[in-house]
Amino acid sequence: MSAIETDNEDTLSILVATDNHLGYMERDPVRGLDSFSAFSEILQLAQLHKADMVLLGGDLFHDNRPSRKCLHQAMTQLRRTCLGDGRVGLEHLSDPSVDFGPQYMHVNYEDPNMNIALPVFLIHGNHDDPSGDGNLSAIDVLAVNGLVNYFGRTHEVDNIRVSPVLLRKGRTHLALFGLGNVRDERLHRTMARKHVTMCQPAEHADEWFNLMVLHQNRVAHGPKNHIPEHFLSSFLDLVVWGHEHQCQVDPEYNHQRSFYVSQPGSSVATALSPGEAVAKHVALLHINRRNFKLEKLRLKNVRPFVIEDVVLAAVPSLSPQSSEAEIIEYLRRRVEAMILRAQTQYREQLDSGHAEIEPALGEQPMPLVRVRVEYSGGFESFHPQRFGLLFADRVANPRDIVYFYRKPRASSMGSQRTGSSTQETQSSRSVPAPVDAVHVESLISEFLDSSSMQMLVDLELAEAIRLFVQKGDSDAIAHSLKSAVSDTQRHILRDASGVEEQTLGSQIEQARIVRREVAAANGHGVVDKVRDDSMAVTVPGKRSAINPADRKAIKAFEQVAITAAGSADRDCSDRDGSASNSDREDNDEFRTAGEDLNPTKRTRTISRAPAKRSLTITKKRTTTSESADSDAMSESSEIDDFVTKPKPGISRPSRNARSTLETSRGSSLASSADECTSVAETPRAKRARIVASPERETRASRGRGRGTTRGRGTTRGKRTAKQTTLLAFPSQSSSSSQMPVALDIDDDSGNEGAGFGRFSFNRK
Repeated sequence: MSAIETDNEDTLSILVATDNHLGYMERDPVRGLDSFSAFSEILQLAQLHKADMVLLGGDLFHDNRPSRKCLHQAMTQLRRTCLGDGRVGLEHLSDPSVDFGPQYMHVNYEDPNMNIALPVFLIHGNHDDPSGDGNLSAIDVLAVNGLVNYFGRTHEVDNIRVSPVLLRKGRTHLALFGLGNVRDERLHRTMARKHVTMCQPAEHADEWFNLMVLHQNRVAHGPKNHIPEHFLSSFLDLVVWGHEHQCQVDPEYNHQRSFYVSQPGSSVATALSPGEAVAKHVALLHINRRNFKLEKLRLKNVRPFVIEDVVLAAVPSLSPQSSEAEIIEYLRRRVEAMILRAQTQYREQLDSGHAEIEPALGEQPMPLVRVRVEYSGGFESFHPQRFGLLFADRVANPRDIVYFYRKPRASSMGSQRTGSSTQETQSSRSVPAPVDAVHVESLISEFLDSSSMQMLVDLELAEAIRLFVQKGDSDAIAHSLKSAVSDTQRHILRDASGVEEQTLGSQIEQARIVRREVAAANGHGVVDKVRDDSMAVTVPGKRSAINPADRKAIKAFEQVAITAAGSADRDCSDRDGSASNSDREDNDEFRTAGEDLNPTKRTRTISRAPAKRSLTITKKRTTTSESADSDAMSESSEIDDFVTKPKPGISRPSRNARSTLETSRGSSLASSADECTSVAETPRAKRARIVASPERETRASRGRGRGTTRGRGTTRGKRTAKQTTLLAFPSQSSSSSQMPVALDIDDDSGNEGAGFGRFSFNRK
């Protein structure tokens, strides 16, 4: 970089800007036109300084699908500034079909159907990148109308070839390299593998000034989600870096690669952060042969933005015992001072700007004000929006003036010895701890593995979901499915031997493997322990959404169901009471199957059995208490056998897994209903059948207890002249008590066999 003559006929002048974000907050009544006002000023500065071209470094639009109003405003400003009878002193030397696409035969100012006075060259950013059907961007709409020259597109992310746009003015030769935004993790991997080819002019390579523009993370937010400067080629002379919004337009020299880096920053504040509060500039670049000069131009039509940090514990007049009114009053005075400082800043901004640029925001626009309040040390916060009502007509962002946060606590010595990170030891109540989430690619892969959709590829479907969520492409999933079917068909029909039904499955699988390799090479579904910007989660790897213990328990339940169904078929031949015994055994086996899976919870398992009301009613009438005692003793001994002889190696299933038992039980019993109806009866239906018999015309009512005796109500009515039967309950001890239940044989309603729907009893 050296001093050059700006009015020399060999000097090529370029106005450089990045991150215009047209359409940002366009629905806001105060800030809706801020992005368009700044962009209009940029184009006017190019005209006033007689620039040969305009170079935009990505994110021209804020949304991937800008509104019609936004597109109309952008096209109106470009037509008003770029079209005209002025002569363009640039000569385009490279192939337009390689630079801009096969459908373009000319650069726009050499097109005989267009009359361009100020050419605009631009690349896409992460906000307006190509997507959807046809892989088009909103910039393509501008390019096809001849308003801009869109270059820097990549068709493969694993093998990128960057061809320069070759321009000449007099004896100055410019090789303009452009690389539109690629996901940082993918581009980082591709560059690390040295799969990026930078093509240089074949003739007189040392006479060309090599200028590159890209739109990537420059600041390291992680190990792979940025592009280090040393990844770029050393033959470059100047790099224009987009995507970073903080204005650092002055060239910075990279000693490792021997080139300069300029970061113009954004022309509109899209976040209330310190980087956005830096004064906004654009660059006027002058190139003469291999030398260049960069001139800073201050933007006038930018809303003033002031940000401050306040630590309540460091304020002498405040203490943790201070009232909310005192804190609000202190912050109100600080905001008042910030508003005055913003007004002074805006007046300086108008004075340093170009005199012929009209102030589109007025003489005193409402500023952006941000106060970051640290309230650690026992202070309490209050509602920020309520505080903003005090300045509703004085600031442009009254809803988010104040931002409360707490200082993270220092890590303990124990966590430092174990190597725990600071993020893991933070215990701030204002910011919740990050939730361990399963990555969407893992869920899709697991779903496809367990389904019959053999043609779908998990990485392709994950990329379609990313486009649908992040870019608002409603046709992304449908397009992915159609592409999967058509690619599979082409792969199968490509085989000249024909399609056979026996080999169709293997051919579909082969096509799926090929498509998955292509998707992996394109960087779809990258989940290698880094932050994925599209899904915004951090994962340690692929995790299953189903508990492995549940899988094992479900298999155990299926085996129990199959065994129970087989025993039911064998017992169907005995219909003189054996069906009832078989049903009782099935009930006991199913009831204790899930409880028997975990031998460490025996006490709780046994205590739960009476709560389920798994009642066993003997089919024959019990005449003596001794027979009832023997039945209870035998049943209790069966329970003890289940408890003392658990199945080894099986853990207790979850509630979802235990619910599978009921489903398996119902399926197995229903399958044998035609052969043996007594086995398939539900407990309620069986009790109704027993009570409705001529020998037992009874009616009972059941009351609900409380606490540990829930379901054990009091006996209703008199015991005299009543017919009683004994209900044997399983118990942990061998001396299980008998509970005589008084059953009323008189049916007041006149319905015989009203059923065993309600009953009550007392434990003796």
